[in-house]
Amino acid sequence: MVWQRATVYGNQMTMRMKKFTSWGLMVILCLLGQGACAPRLAPAIPSGVALSPGRYLTAYYRAPDFTPARAVYVLTPFRVETAQGVDADTFQDLFREELTQAWRANGLKLSDQGDTVVDGVVQFVAVRGAAFRFLRGKIDADLVVSGAITRGGETQFACQDRISISSPVNPGPPAPKEDELLLRQAARTFASHLLNEMLLYWPPAEGR
Repeated sequence: MVWQRATVYGNQMTMRMKKFTSWGLMVILCLLGQGACAPRLAPAIPSGVALSPGRYLTAYYRAPDFTPARAVYVLTPFRVETAQGVDADTFQDLFREELTQAWRANGLKLSDQGDTVVDGVVQFVAVRGAAFRFLRGKIDADLVVSGAITRGGETQFACQDRISISSPVNPGPPAPKEDELLLRQAARTFASHLLNEMLLYWPPAEGR
């Protein structure tokens, strides 16, 4: 009888361990899926423009005669192609706000009658990890942006950037507007990369 009870108890423990292992494996697989990188999208840039690796941006092109400080810019709304976990129109407005603030903070001129147009596409934006935030203690955002700066129909600058960031928060319920704060940080990071690449530039002969 003791042997039979031990056998039954052992079988029950084995079944419980199998269930626990299966559940744990499912959680791990879901977390890995949540941590997947943004898709590898080709740059949406003007034809005939070849990008090179940037110091701040993922890749960029710069016309030899482009002088950012002398231009008067028109910032157009960047079209949002794919949005996951965020409304496309909401992010479009948020993205434009961050670009506008960054332009003004760096002393660049903005005007509806400007001679230089800043246009682009948010190819991919996503907020990930909300379902498993109680385990991971954070959510993530991915952003893929392509853009071009043109004057008189000629491309002065073109770029693509890929950004992945996480919210530095503790496990528990989401903080108020946590996803919006994270998306603003992603947009702000792109604006910083773009302006650094534009303004902190030395011609090849003077490069350091």
